[in-house]
Amino acid sequence: MELMNNLGRFLSQYSILTSVLILSFGCSSIPTDSKIISEEITSIQESFKIEGKFKLSNMDSKETGYFVVNKSTNTVSLTIGKNYFLPERVIVLDIREKLDLNKLIEDENIRISLPDIEITNFLELFLGNKSKNLEDKGIGIKLEMKDLSSVPSRVYLTHLDFELLIIIKNIWKN
Repeated sequence: MELMNNLGRFLSQYSILTSVLILSFGCSSIPTDSKIISEEITSIQESFKIEGKFKLSNMDSKETGYFVVNKSTNTVSLTIGKNYFLPERVIVLDIREKLDLNKLIEDENIRISLPDIEITNFLELFLGNKSKNLEDKGIGIKLEMKDLSSVPSRVYLTHLDFELLIIIKNIWKN
């Protein structure tokens, strides 16, 4: 009982130190690494969701942000954001359409000669399949796997004057 009284007096005398201790233990962060979850997704015909980050580097500029790809039947919804405090842009495409990589650039007045990528080829990259169509367009593809997973944790696309790095954080079936 006396120990509790002494502890109470100590904590009340050193309230700033106590507050710092409580905040430091209460606000500790857990590192977020690439977590590819769920069952194996074997085909782009399945419904799935992918979350990650991207970095688009051009000769004189860089664009970074996060993305969420939500693939459902024949519809692909791509949500792009610069950071979590700014508004997001949502692009809804049919699986037979092409993705304009300029949509990753925040400033719509900046137009770089980035190639359009077919959505099917784009989704295949997330499943670890290189696309012959992209390589025929002169786009270099490098897939970086983590551990023994068949799904890449990083996808690198390079062309004449740009490099796109895609970091896959989560992927799961809907």
